[in-house]
Amino acid sequence: MSAYWRLAACVLACLVPPAVPAAEVQPAARWSMDNVRALLDVLAAVPAEGLNPDDYGAAALQAAADRQDARLSDLADAAALSLAHDFYEGRQPLSARPDWHFVRQPVDYRPWLDEVTASRSVPGSFAKLLPQNADYSGLRKGLERCRVTRLDCAAIEANLDRWRALPRMFGRRYLWVNVPAYRLDLIENGAVIASHRVIVGKPGSRTPLFRAMVTGVTANPWWNVPCSIVDESIGKLVRTNPGEAARRGFVATTDAQGKLVVRQKPGPGNALGQLKLEMPNPYSVFIHDTPSRGLFARDARALSHGCIRTEAPDMLARVLLGRERAEGLDRALMTGTTTTIPLAEPLPVYVVYLTVEPDPAAAGAVVRHRDIYPGY
Repeated sequence: MSAYWRLAACVLACLVPPAVPAAEVQPAARWSMDNVRALLDVLAAVPAEGLNPDDYGAAALQAAADRQDARLSDLADAAALSLAHDFYEGRQPLSARPDWHFVRQPVDYRPWLDEVTASRSVPGSFAKLLPQNADYSGLRKGLERCRVTRLDCAAIEANLDRWRALPRMFGRRYLWVNVPAYRLDLIENGAVIASHRVIVGKPGSRTPLFRAMVTGVTANPWWNVPCSIVDESIGKLVRTNPGEAARRGFVATTDAQGKLVVRQKPGPGNALGQLKLEMPNPYSVFIHDTPSRGLFARDARALSHGCIRTEAPDMLARVLLGRERAEGLDRALMTGTTTTIPLAEPLPVYVVYLTVEPDPAAAGAVVRHRDIYPGY
């Protein structure tokens, strides 16, 4: 090599810094050390939500922060993204929630993370992902109290996670059916303005969990017998004792495929009673009256094939319809005609499963309900 090229190589060597060993690389600029420390604080506080910091690599992140090594940015990203998902959608995957049919819009947490790391609002950004309602806050207080008394707190933790998996906005006015509480509430502006005892599905025919819209009230409804009930019992009655089936109001036909289809006429023995809330859904589950009203006196009321039977359905219907429209309902009940009266505005209904609720009578206390569908 000529003297010229040896000189050029020497100059270039001086201008280009030597490679830095991986262990000495500083964290990515978007994760400032202040934000990393704030993320560690958030992780340290997740037991208050019924979660475990170890599930998000808190110890590995702390060690990487202490060393400021090359993995810090990746570890921070992984912890933040995983925790954001569990705060906003719940830790238990939907695949592990049988009959849970609440639709949540897919979320891309990367843009959210970019905004968080570009600001100094890490704790606030995570807090906004959690449910912002009094019941969730009440359960958090219940969990804190439970741990102080050293009781088994697993049920409270599970219900906090169920809350995180629910939609965030319910509306100004809506119906709320808590299956294990056997209760239906009409909620308006965050306050319960009416409450009714209900009968729900047996463990073998569970009431699914979902959101629907109540569009109207039907007086003297026909009952379209679900295929499962036709196969289980009614079909046999129709085939072997058609006279008794007719006496009970069952009308049988066959569809294009030759399958037995059964309906029940309106009347005192109709399984839907005198009233049904119209709430179209793919599960054929409705809120309705029942001729077996004595069952509401029982404490345990998991007795139906999946539908929700409500006590005092006429009172509920009148409140939902309003005074003017309720007059049409009264006329239909008097004449016995099948009539659907539409609501002035469709009303959301949420069928949920919460085995622990805050006790409205005592701050920090909770009310526990028997887990009638283990695994929900």
